[in-house]
Amino acid sequence: MSEKRRKPAPKKNRFIEPEAVRLERRQKRRRCCLFGTSLFSLAALCGILCVLSYAWLTQTHFFQARIILVSGNRSIDQTEILSSAGIERGANIFAINLDVARARLTAHPWIDTVSIIREYPNRIVIQVREHRPVAIAQIGHPYLVNDRGEIFDRSRGAFPSLPVIEGLSRDSLPLAGMAPPDHIDVSHRALRELIPLLGPLTQKGGRFVVTGIEADPHTGLRLITDGATRSIVLGFGHFDKKIKRVNELFALLEKKVNRTAVASIDVRDTNSVVIKPAKS
Repeated sequence: MSEKRRKPAPKKNRFIEPEAVRLERRQKRRRCCLFGTSLFSLAALCGILCVLSYAWLTQTHFFQARIILVSGNRSIDQTEILSSAGIERGANIFAINLDVARARLTAHPWIDTVSIIREYPNRIVIQVREHRPVAIAQIGHPYLVNDRGEIFDRSRGAFPSLPVIEGLSRDSLPLAGMAPPDHIDVSHRALRELIPLLGPLTQKGGRFVVTGIEADPHTGLRLITDGATRSIVLGFGHFDKKIKRVNELFALLEKKVNRTAVASIDVRDTNSVVIKPAKS
């Protein structure tokens, strides 16, 4: 009788995890949920604390703006600056949006740059730099020109002593705060070079006083002066040397002849001077 065949051993089911592995995985999942819940609770608590802290900072009387210092203003009074910035005395210094206040002040036509800072516990310091008017550009209407050769406001007759620039087009001078044009007009380039030299030339006491400027894209700049010599033709470029030469010429004329004998001076050529005598 043949031997009985042995029964094969039962196969182990690899898809059924041991109880210890399932328990460990369950505990790990529970720890992850607990950690996430704790982290979320901590974040929510921090958010609540931040909201409560901000509410306390912006509402407490301890940080009220009792002192507001404004400096740098000459043409604009302090009341107008505070009104433009939207800052009121007694407001909480943390409730004031400094970026918005800066933007509102920068939009004022007379303000070039502005700085606003908080000084704890109850001070707001505002420092402005106004545009400095050096001339009036007659472009359909009179406009004030700053020391960079930019138009910043419409003239209302408050500066009668400023020289008047004529012969300009609407594209000759840029607006303050705007990006410079791709193509700079030759008249604008010449004016930007001349404007830093205008200060002493518009004040009485010098050898000549500039009351006007005529700009021509072909012949350059011509100064209109208050005196016997009514015209000084500068042309383009090298204005510091040309103005120095005109002053030297006036000094020589004062010693040699009567200055009233000269009607105009042309110094467009840096190597020569053309004098037009006045009619007798």
